[in-house]
Amino acid sequence: MNRSTLLRAAVAAAGVSLLAACGGNASADGEEKKPSSAGSTPSATAAFTVTHVGGPTAVLEIAGQRILIDPTFDAPKKYKSGMSKIKGPAFGPEKLGKIDAVLLSHDQHDDNLDGKGRELLKDMPVVFSTPGAHKRLGDHITPMKSWEERELKSADSTIKVTAVPALHGPDGVDRGADGEVTGFVLSGKGVPTTYISGDNASVKVAKQVGDRIKKDIGAIDTAILFAGAARTPAILDNAPLTLTSKNAALVAKDLNPRKVVPIHTDSWDIYSEDIKSLVKAFEEQGVDGKLVDLEPAGEKKNLA
Repeated sequence: MNRSTLLRAAVAAAGVSLLAACGGNASADGEEKKPSSAGSTPSATAAFTVTHVGGPTAVLEIAGQRILIDPTFDAPKKYKSGMSKIKGPAFGPEKLGKIDAVLLSHDQHDDNLDGKGRELLKDMPVVFSTPGAHKRLGDHITPMKSWEERELKSADSTIKVTAVPALHGPDGVDRGADGEVTGFVLSGKGVPTTYISGDNASVKVAKQVGDRIKKDIGAIDTAILFAGAARTPAILDNAPLTLTSKNAALVAKDLNPRKVVPIHTDSWDIYSEDIKSLVKAFEEQGVDGKLVDLEPAGEKKNLA
């Protein structure tokens, strides 16, 4: 059974549609940093979509701007790190179209930034990532520490980008520079507040992020969760380095976004859990109605 069928089956069992709105959420103008009902729910006229390219790579169209997450565009291959890409992207960089900014969770690992992804970054107008990525990749990377804020401005909108903590392994573990990773939150007037977890494996860290965002900005409209329970024997004795299916469901239940976009579950050999286990875990927590069906890869999905 493929991913699309599994998601539709899970939703049918719950008696809800994957694309049905589950109620409005609040966000606020980034300058005031107070909860507000303004601009919280996607506008009926503003496009709010996601296109899954493969693995952690996705294109988010939000408030009139197009944002690329963790670019990976290589064909299947084995890397020096030992990991293998087992499925190519839904389309290549030449079909991306105009991109206003890249959100790069980290640069150390091939599954989040591969060879073609690195080449692509040099042509991007803005790339937000970690301080370590700036040191390793160069000045075309804008470094952001946790809770630092930047703005993406267009003729029609201003998106506030907030870097947020992420833990690339179990609670209590410090992997040093190799484990440095960031998540992001997008917010602003008319901008659906969107949490992008990055390679975070910790429910505790996600809850802390969610609590602060709810307090300072407002309720989270959409959560883009990196799942798949990535593991490798060479790191932390095969401990999960991204959210397990159960923990992704717990994060979704705690943060209570209107929608959940599950990525980083396919195309690489490092995942120990798949979309089937993710759907099951979300069913068990009673939050499967929030899941967005991303199949087929490369197809634009409406989040509004």
